[in-house]
Amino acid sequence: MTEEQTSESTTGFDEDGFLEVMSSWTRSMAEDLAKKNDIGPLTEEHWQVIEYVKTYYETYGTGPPVVKIGKTTGMSAERICGLFPCGVVRGAYRLAGLPRPPGCF
Repeated sequence: MTEEQTSESTTGFDEDGFLEVMSSWTRSMAEDLAKKNDIGPLTEEHWQVIEYVKTYYETYGTGPPVVKIGKTTGMSAERICGLFPCGVVRGAYRLAGLPRPPGCF
């Protein structure tokens, strides 16, 4: 079965498309999720944010706030929100393979 044929329910995603097991994350998954959520095509700026969010989570056990993402990447909050119009959590966090944050519906 190819990754394209695999449904979200069989690849460890919850009902909102958040990956349930971070270690199974791949760039290809992120690209597929981006298409499904009308984000992209993914640019170098998208990847800069996605990779930062993933690394931050792996280090601190929580996703970074937009302000922290902006300071580290040099992008304005407006630019980050433009890259991920559905929001940082439903965009960057989801594409980076982070679990859904507590209290996020």
